[in-house]
Amino acid sequence: MLPTDRPLRLATHSGTFHADDCLAYVVLTGALGLEDGTHELLRTRDRATLDAADIVWDVGGTADAARWRFDHHQPGAPKAPNGDPLSSAGLVWRTDSPESGLSLGQLYVRNTLARSGFPDVAGEVVVRIAENVGYKFVRHVDLVDNGVERAAPTDLTALVEAFNSGWDEPSQSDPAAFEARQLAGFRRASRMVAVALAQQVEKERGAAFAHRAVAQAWEDCQAGRSGQHPDLLELPRGMPWQRTASELAMPILYVMSPEPDGRWKLQAMPAEKGSLKNRLDMPEAWRGLQDAALEKACGIPGAVFAHRGGHLAIAATRDAALAMARACLANKLSPAEALRKAWGR
Repeated sequence: MLPTDRPLRLATHSGTFHADDCLAYVVLTGALGLEDGTHELLRTRDRATLDAADIVWDVGGTADAARWRFDHHQPGAPKAPNGDPLSSAGLVWRTDSPESGLSLGQLYVRNTLARSGFPDVAGEVVVRIAENVGYKFVRHVDLVDNGVERAAPTDLTALVEAFNSGWDEPSQSDPAAFEARQLAGFRRASRMVAVALAQQVEKERGAAFAHRAVAQAWEDCQAGRSGQHPDLLELPRGMPWQRTASELAMPILYVMSPEPDGRWKLQAMPAEKGSLKNRLDMPEAWRGLQDAALEKACGIPGAVFAHRGGHLAIAATRDAALAMARACLANKLSPAEALRKAWGR
């Protein structure tokens, strides 16, 4: 049980810091609601100071969640269920918080959503967001810190490294000045990490909310309230849709949705998840054309643009987008033709 009658003492190692140090700090403070003034950040390797701290990560030689110790350098350090090595960030993210019934990662997500205006997100959505953030964001930090993956020059792990003192800075010859410089760098790097992690949570929140909206749009399409079942899915606004369409095995060929500027977008469904090929390309004669040239080629007033890749078109109105979709669907293979094509006959 963490004390509540005084600021918490949070400790990590002194010297050079890495992305996992900063990320663990961001998750801990975000999950536990530790604003400035509610905790003390210590960077040290002094054993007595570490032993007296309330929470210690990336140093100390112990991984014991019950004692709020999160090091991963010792023999037998915990690993992920799939065998991936964990950094201090991964250890913190996965640790259960006894008071909330959530992991610290889930608690961080819940608190971040509340701060950004979404205080009532369903528990299963919080869990889903935390799983995705853990896999896409925290896991990379784990693997880079453990030497399993390389850091790209522009990714978070490399950017954090740049906040460390340069080898030729004057502070390098003064231990006290060096550590003061490192503490300031750690704080700046952690602020950057905090922004990046919060944005990743927001991205996954948008994806989770989009999943629900796309599923509802599919129900409306099947019921004949919108779109053109089973080929054309109509969305109430632009949103990520391909993942949900794949997960729900929608047989759609196109998706149409309104743009913020009032125009409408028509998109082709990929042949399969991650593919750059389409289930049904837009007509060859349209591709690369826009405005009057496109209207002439397709005979549809309000046709604005057709991408040369055959996967995207823009229309001025919903009616124009619907007309373009129907013109594309006129090239749909019949069931017999589709079967012959699949068998190469």
